[in-house]
Amino acid sequence: MKGRMTLQAVLLLAVMIPVVLLTIEGARQNVMKLQIECVVDMGMDSLLAEYHRELLRQYDLLFIDTSYEGQYGSLENTATHLEGYMQANLHPEEDEWFLFSDDFYGLNTDHIEILRVSRATDENGAVFRRMAIAYMLEKYGYTYVEDVAEWISIAEEEGIYESDILAENQRAQEAINNIVLPEPEEGEEWSEVSVENPTEGVNEIRSQGILSLVCENEISGVSISPELYASERDLVAGDGLCEEWDSYNDFLEELLFQEYMMEKCGSYVDVRSSSLLKYELEYLFMGRANDTENLRGVAERLLLIRGGANTISFFADDTLKTQAKAMASTLAVVVALPELEGIFEAAIIASWIYAESLYDVKLLFSGEEVPLVKPRGVWYMSLDRALGISTDSMSQMPGSELLEEGGLSYEDYLRLMLYTVAPETKTKRMMNLIEMNIRQTEGEEDFCLDNCIAAADLQIIFVSEYGYEFLVNRRLRYW
Repeated sequence: MKGRMTLQAVLLLAVMIPVVLLTIEGARQNVMKLQIECVVDMGMDSLLAEYHRELLRQYDLLFIDTSYEGQYGSLENTATHLEGYMQANLHPEEDEWFLFSDDFYGLNTDHIEILRVSRATDENGAVFRRMAIAYMLEKYGYTYVEDVAEWISIAEEEGIYESDILAENQRAQEAINNIVLPEPEEGEEWSEVSVENPTEGVNEIRSQGILSLVCENEISGVSISPELYASERDLVAGDGLCEEWDSYNDFLEELLFQEYMMEKCGSYVDVRSSSLLKYELEYLFMGRANDTENLRGVAERLLLIRGGANTISFFADDTLKTQAKAMASTLAVVVALPELEGIFEAAIIASWIYAESLYDVKLLFSGEEVPLVKPRGVWYMSLDRALGISTDSMSQMPGSELLEEGGLSYEDYLRLMLYTVAPETKTKRMMNLIEMNIRQTEGEEDFCLDNCIAAADLQIIFVSEYGYEFLVNRRLRYW
C-alpha cells in the first residue's frame, strides 16, 4: 500500500510541477508586460517634463529642445534621455539599497528608434502655429476674436483695404499741373492769369516724411541679420503635423494666431525692453530688418487705411462736401475759368482727406483711439487748417475727446493690417522673433526652433535575461 501511494504522488507531481512552472512563467511574462507599460509611460512623462523652460516662460509654448542647451540638436539626445529614465525605473535597486533585490524579470532596453518627429519649423512653421493656437484655445476659446472678426468684415465690405489716398492726391495734383490756359486771340489783350494750387500745403508736408509728422517718441534704429533666423536659415526637417492636429475653423484660428502674436509681441506704443527688435508687431507686418523701416511701413499703410475710412465718412457728410465745393467754385471764379471747378474740387477733397488721415495716424501713434468709420460730426481738420497743414498746426489739434464712444487703438489697427499678411509669412516672422529673443537669454545663444519637437513616434525594444523580447510603439506629444 505504501509503495502504491508513493508512485501516485510521483505521478501527480510530474503533472503538477510543469503546471506550476508554466503558471510562474506566465506570471513573469504578464508582469514584465505590465512593468514595460509603466516604465514607458513614466519615461514619456519624464521626457515631456523636459520642455524648454524659457520658451514656456516667454511664449507659453511646450517644446522639447533636442540640443538640451547645447550647440547642436539631435534626436539621439532625446532617445538617450528616454533610455536613462526607463533604465532607472527598470532597475531602481542600482540607485537605492533593497533588502531583496533579485531581479525576477531581467528587463533592459535594447534599442530606441524615433520613427517620426514633428519639429516646430515643419511645413513652414505649421507645427509651431498649431501649438500657439492650442494655447489660445485653451486660454480663451473662439469667442475671444469675435470683435476682430467684425472689424475685418466692416473693412472688407467698405473697401477700406483697397483705398489709396496717396494715388488720389497724385492724380489731383497732376490734373492741376496739366491745366492748359487758353491763348489770347490776335488783337486781344489778356492779363496773365496764374492758377493757384490749393493742395500746395499738403504736397509740402508730404515731402517731410511721415514719421517726423506722427511720432513724438524717439525712434529705434535696431537692425537684425535675417540670415541667422528660421525664415532664412537652412532648417533640419521633420515629418510635419500629427494626424490628430486637425484644423476646425481656418478663419477663427487665423485670428487666434494673430491674437497670440498681439499678446506676446511689443509695438511702438508698447515697447518690450527685453526684445531685440523694439517694434515687433511692426516687424510681423513689414518683415524688414530695421525698426525704423518697419515703423515707416506701418505708418504709411495706416495712412492708406485711414484714407479709405475717411473717404467713406467724407462723402456721407453733406456739410463737408458743401465746403469743398464752395472753395472750388471760389477758386474757379478767381481765375475766371469756371470749367476748372471740378478739378479744384477733386484736389481739395483729396487733400482734405489726406490731412485728416495724417492726423488720425498721429493720434494713434500717441496712444489715442480713432473709429474705423467716423460717425457724422467727428472730423478733426477744418478746411483751412487742412490746406495749410504743418507740423505746428497738427500739434494744436483736438484729440479723441470729440468721440462719444471709444474707437480703435493703434494695436487694433495692427490687427486689421496683420490680417492682410499671408499666414505662412506671419508664422515665419514670428518664429524669427522667438529665436532672436530666446537667444538673448544667458545660455541660450545657439537656440534654434528647428531643434524643438512637439511630438514623436517611437519604437522601443526591450529584452529580458530570460529570453524574451518585447516591441513597444508609442506617440509622444503635447496637447
